Amino acid sequence: MPPEKKSDGDVGRDPLVPDWVKPEVFEDLLKKQVPNFKKTKALRAKAALSAGENYATVMLRVELDVETKDNSVQTRAFMLKAPHQSEAYRQILEERDIFEIERGMYLEVVPEMEQMYRNVGVEVKFGAEAYEIPASDYYVLLEDLRPRGFRNADRLKGLDQSHTESVLRKLAQWHAASAVRVDTKGPYNEKYTAGFFKNKHFTDVFLNGSVKTLLQHVHNYEGHEAYIKDLKKVSDKVIEIMDNLNDPKPDEFNALNHGDGWSNNIMFQYNGKNELANTYFVDLQVPKWGTVAQDLYYFLISSTSLDVKLSKFDYFIWFYHSELVKHLTLLNYSKPLPTLRSIHEALNKYSGWAFICSASILGFVLLDPTDDASFENVMAEDANFKKSIFTNPRYKKHMEALLPWLKHRGALE
Repeated sequence: MPPEKKSDGDVGRDPLVPDWVKPEVFEDLLKKQVPNFKKTKALRAKAALSAGENYATVMLRVELDVETKDNSVQTRAFMLKAPHQSEAYRQILEERDIFEIERGMYLEVVPEMEQMYRNVGVEVKFGAEAYEIPASDYYVLLEDLRPRGFRNADRLKGLDQSHTESVLRKLAQWHAASAVRVDTKGPYNEKYTAGFFKNKHFTDVFLNGSVKTLLQHVHNYEGHEAYIKDLKKVSDKVIEIMDNLNDPKPDEFNALNHGDGWSNNIMFQYNGKNELANTYFVDLQVPKWGTVAQDLYYFLISSTSLDVKLSKFDYFIWFYHSELVKHLTLLNYSKPLPTLRSIHEALNKYSGWAFICSASILGFVLLDPTDDASFENVMAEDANFKKSIFTNPRYKKHMEALLPWLKHRGALE
């Protein structure tokens, strides 16, 4: 099939923008949003994030100029998520439509959780508004949060204590609502419960590949001699660790995990005094039902600043547990409330996941912006790209602190 002929409005179009992104696709939505809608005058679309800020999808900012019946012009902006065009990514999508999952999260799951809080007189908002359009391909369309003062934190610096507490409070609200929902209405649809790491190919290439590359470069880390034997042992257990994590235990406290809760998937809103006012989650493509240890390790290891990552870790777990119990009680959870001890027991039981987060997720979060940071290079096991992650001085500094901490917690056994 020959490529579509581009209109004059497509001159200079960003190559990341799919051909189906045209004004008419947004017309029904704009008619609902803009009173006295007459016509769409122009569409502008471009990549919203630079390389290295988002591996899972292409994030686009779409602006539309709308003329109204009184001949005035308004501009509406949206964030559009679209798939990478690589063959490897398309194969993953055919196996698991993460765009359908994310639309369902925004349009069904999250509104239900927010309504649960409204029913007890509390307003809790988890994220952006989502919209449906007659698209001819995989997509997720969201409101642009930037005009409302939302932005990401600096992932290279990591989150300080107040930002971390804000995320943990929102995570506790999310976990509590999902647990009460299952307690009262039954399980979520299976598409929301499996998570992404059940994909054996991705697990092998991404997780196993990261652990193997860490082993190749750990000799450059100060004090590595004390951990090398343990690292070699645990590197053979990645699949076993993941199988255990992917198997929810009915006798543990389980909830719907965000599944990808690192700093770029969290947006913070600030008031006029630059004080933190609200925290939203984005990127809801890989939710998973199971132990909350998954979200806790993923977030606290990947996204906190080094000065609080370990020194405040137990305090952060205490803070999270306090908020979890508070919101479970508010929502009338009928089962016994999880104890702080039981949360620590789960963290202990799944401590191997803490090592995997350190050996894989953290390195990508701390990598300086680079054009090499692409899904293709992740899946192609590009040697130079992987080397840049594990020889990065910033990552090295974090790992020199994390390795003894992991060893002393039994995470390397």
